[in-house]
Amino acid sequence: MPQHQVTERKVRRTATTFTGTVTCKNGTSRGIVKDLSPSGICFQLHFDINAKTGQEVTIDSEELGHLTGIVHWYRGDRIGIRLLHTSSNRDAQLTSFYKYFR
Repeated sequence: MPQHQVTERKVRRTATTFTGTVTCKNGTSRGIVKDLSPSGICFQLHFDINAKTGQEVTIDSEELGHLTGIVHWYRGDRIGIRLLHTSSNRDAQLTSFYKYFR
């Protein structure tokens, strides 16, 4: 019987349940941020926006403000978004979330 390999994540994730909006060139959908790390987001869409791997998206939420990212993967109604533009502003937004909303 083959053994399943467990892949360790490079960055620790935080489970979340706040709402937001994802927009790409094909559409916009509200949804739920399921987990968050300093480098990415797992977002569960309410409506299919036909997001494709490599496509740029924007994420807007009360908790995080306005962020940009690239679709890293999609499975059913969930998409994985790799956050772009490592900057002090983005880092401040994430730090604020961890401090006040977690």
